[in-house]
Amino acid sequence: MNDLDSLIRSTPLTRRVFIQGTTLAGVAGFLAACGAGSSPKPSTDEISGPLNFANWPAYIDLTEDESSSPTLTDFKAKYGIEVNYKEDIEANEDFYATLAPLLGAGLDSGWDLIVLTDYMAARVIRAGWIEEINAANTPTAHANVRDELKGLSWDPDMKMHFPWQSGATGVGYNVKSTGRDLTKVEDLFDPAFKGKVTMLTGYPDTFSLVGLMLKAKGDITHLPADMTYEDAQKVHDYIKPYVDSGHIRKFTGNEYLQDFGSGDTWAAMVWSGDLASSGGEDDRFDFPEEGAVIWTDNMLIPKGAKHKGAAEAMIDFVYDVKNAARLAAWIYYISPVKGVADEIAKTDPDLAANELLFPSAATAKNMFPQPALEDADDIKWADLASNLEGA
Repeated sequence: MNDLDSLIRSTPLTRRVFIQGTTLAGVAGFLAACGAGSSPKPSTDEISGPLNFANWPAYIDLTEDESSSPTLTDFKAKYGIEVNYKEDIEANEDFYATLAPLLGAGLDSGWDLIVLTDYMAARVIRAGWIEEINAANTPTAHANVRDELKGLSWDPDMKMHFPWQSGATGVGYNVKSTGRDLTKVEDLFDPAFKGKVTMLTGYPDTFSLVGLMLKAKGDITHLPADMTYEDAQKVHDYIKPYVDSGHIRKFTGNEYLQDFGSGDTWAAMVWSGDLASSGGEDDRFDFPEEGAVIWTDNMLIPKGAKHKGAAEAMIDFVYDVKNAARLAAWIYYISPVKGVADEIAKTDPDLAANELLFPSAATAKNMFPQPALEDADDIKWADLASNLEGA
């Protein structure tokens, strides 16, 4: 087990680095060390569709002409059901706002499978809004999930969730627009980029990254996972003048991909695989010198889902090693499935050594999980973020 394995195992994780076109030859050990598990067949419980699946943009494999997803095509061929796959999740908080009125009233959300970051997954599980996953229908997932992703405090036995992908939050930029490489969180506050900078909605990513910058400056003493409300207030107070002056143009979810494409954004806090899989040739990602944030996005079945069996079938399907390797190779995130590095190495050894998919020990040492807050603190921190965002 390398440093990233230890980091993931020891601390609750949360969401979604690579310079476009560059393969980094770091050690690709943290999945390669795990052998592929067996792929037992799921139970014969009736599976009906369509499967209504909400996910984030740039988070599924596509054909070369981007007209379809091989994973979704193969799933339909295996189970004979349609998948209504929608890229409807741009930000955890925004999607939560669409779920809460329905699930809070005991109504069907319209979704059978959704993907949320750890802190938000924990929130909806605590609220009682998530269905328990039938282990008999997900034997491949139970066999192949990486050991270090088990045992989280909010779902220790993995009855309510399975990881979709892990990744990092760092600094993204268009090198043609900025005229230089950005290597620090502090670079986002360069006066030359006024009005061309975005940060991420909610507190987990933005407060964690700016917190790492303030820790490097000596203004706070805690890493993100241990930050106090007082630390969060200091982060808020640092960012606020940059919001008021227009230096930070807005807070976004995945919309930053469109903003980079239009030229409206030159530099931003971004999630690691996005610019590699969907950015332009001048778009870059850097692990900041102050540190990057590591997170995991998770599959959950909302309470009252009409096609729960289909959702469980999809969970099991994407935990097949070959299917998982195909996903990882396309979307450039860290797979939760044992044996993916070995599978990718069979056809593309360079990709199996890519820092985005398989971070080296040196990179892992400078990656830190987000705060894992109980409900009361979660609300207080969210209020600070809302104040910045004008919500």
